[in-house]
Amino acid sequence: MELRSLNYFVRIAELGSITRAASHLHVAQPALTRHVQRLEEELDVVLFTRANRGVRLTEAGQKLLEGAARILRDIERTGDEIRAQDAHPSGKIILGITPTLCPVLVPELFARMQRDYKMIELKVMHAGMVRLEEFIIDGRADIALLSELSRSRLIVSTRLGEEEMVLVTKPGARPRGAVGGDELRQTPLILGDGLRAAMDALLAGHGIELKVEIEINDHETIRLMVQQGVGASILPHSSVSKEAARGLLEAHRITETGIFRSLALGVRAGRNASQARDAVARTIARAVADLDRAGRLAIATGRHPLPRRARRAAEAASPAGVSG
Repeated sequence: MELRSLNYFVRIAELGSITRAASHLHVAQPALTRHVQRLEEELDVVLFTRANRGVRLTEAGQKLLEGAARILRDIERTGDEIRAQDAHPSGKIILGITPTLCPVLVPELFARMQRDYKMIELKVMHAGMVRLEEFIIDGRADIALLSELSRSRLIVSTRLGEEEMVLVTKPGARPRGAVGGDELRQTPLILGDGLRAAMDALLAGHGIELKVEIEINDHETIRLMVQQGVGASILPHSSVSKEAARGLLEAHRITETGIFRSLALGVRAGRNASQARDAVARTIARAVADLDRAGRLAIATGRHPLPRRARRAAEAASPAGVSG
């Protein structure tokens, strides 16, 4: 197979039309058609079927798209690494990120990248923890901001910090102060699959089983339902800190010492680093540190978030870590 043919095939698949691909690539439509026909002859399969306003991938075409996209990304990444220089990193970097962190971090990340690294093209895709690990391993993402340290031997993850998970309610729905274990067990929750699995893991040592009454896998919808008083939820503090500051909802610490998830950067083990990927990693690390300093990653105790050493001391004093 020619790389040019694979590139043309991927572009047609992405745009869903040979006509649009020809216009985008500045290549005559008959030439693109011939490249597709050569690929079909070589593989002895049909790659596209006609649709109302273009073409649609067959099952074989979808399989080729997955492999071709990886091949082209690896070649592009290799070229980026060869051309890259310390002072002016360039190339395309695909970042994976969890849905809760996406609206919190991505706008600021793009602003910083456009200011400091204009030659880097950044693409963002969001997914839950399991999918993000798959994206890193199979090469669909160059780097990912994870909501916990990865346990996969194929991924190298580096801790950036911690974020507090909080009980979120309508203002005045409960007294202010920490939520004890007994209260949390009895609180009906609105929660999605991903956050429920994450909280089950974080609460495993506390003997708390959550009472989920409404399951929704959209965090923005959950936040709006909480604001309207439909129910309570558990969300990362960063995703509700602005609304809490404006009095639209209230965020409550879970247990006296708090429940915290790790934030970590993950990359494929054994994959050579690039200047562009390193630049993105540094920018993410600084942005997370700034969120922490601004008090958006944890509930403030007095004027400052509860220090990590204070949390550890409190946990040592109360092994169960749960009041109530």
